[in-house]
Amino acid sequence: MKKIIVLTIFAAYISSLSAQKDSTNIFQFELNNWSVNIIDYENIYPTYLADPLGARFDVSVQKMKYSDIDFFDSVNEDGGYLGKLVVNPGVRFSFFKFRSKKNSKLGFELDVGITTPIVMRGGNHDVIAVDGIYYLAFAARPFEWLSMRFSKHHICTHIGDEFPSGKVISPIDIDPNMTQLPVRDDFIFSTAVRPLYFLRNPKWDILNVYGDFGFFMPGVDFMGKRQNKPNMFAYINLQAGAELEYYFKNKYLGGVFTAYNVSAYQLNAFYPNQSLVGGYILPQKRNEHKLRIGLNYYNGRSLSNQFYNRKEKFVAFFVAADI
Repeated sequence: MKKIIVLTIFAAYISSLSAQKDSTNIFQFELNNWSVNIIDYENIYPTYLADPLGARFDVSVQKMKYSDIDFFDSVNEDGGYLGKLVVNPGVRFSFFKFRSKKNSKLGFELDVGITTPIVMRGGNHDVIAVDGIYYLAFAARPFEWLSMRFSKHHICTHIGDEFPSGKVISPIDIDPNMTQLPVRDDFIFSTAVRPLYFLRNPKWDILNVYGDFGFFMPGVDFMGKRQNKPNMFAYINLQAGAELEYYFKNKYLGGVFTAYNVSAYQLNAFYPNQSLVGGYILPQKRNEHKLRIGLNYYNGRSLSNQFYNRKEKFVAFFVAADI
């Protein structure tokens, strides 16, 4: 099923490029009180700015402050695990989006997302791990200040190229969890609220608050057999956060943003994983997809899902494009 999702996204991307050559969008039509887009890049449900495992498109240079993953080899000085380079290609699409003709901000859609973070070690860029994160969701915005989504979410992970070679002298070499290839198939309820909307001043509608409730349910669905490895009895995961974006009056100055995300997984005994980001929004049209640069502080479970039971703390510089 993952191959089908990837191919569908690729086909949609090629089709949308063809449609953009003409001023008429052949993928849009009217249906009673609705304006319908078969393929669209503007999603109803927001992308979380500080969610480290969310669908995103960015490059992050991470300076490790602490890590349970310790590589004792000659690449990094004194055998220390100094840092990571993470390249995170991702994409989101809206399929069959219905927008109200009375208020184009309201509607519902099918939301499809994929991201494949590639985690490399600082010093020689050897691959530590590669993850695949996919979801298919139904999203709706019944009010301008409220968005909701229900998604089938899948995470699979793979160790990097240097581990099978046996050249790394590290506790990871004999860690039995390394060979278990963790897989998560969750259902997630999500809600996002814009509380400052009620000030009735668009300039100050700059706060987004959200929460997720995820759960694993054994069985089979149209996307295949649901799996939850290596712990079949850890069913719950939680996430919440808040984010602010402020644009300067002069449109040529861009804006600034900050966001905080906290998550907790039953398979990690609900230990909190905290992510704080902040930075600059390059000048461009307001409320469109943005290019951001900033800093990220993270403290929690390893973001390389192969090592989900390890902890890490880092400070990172990143460049990100909204999707």
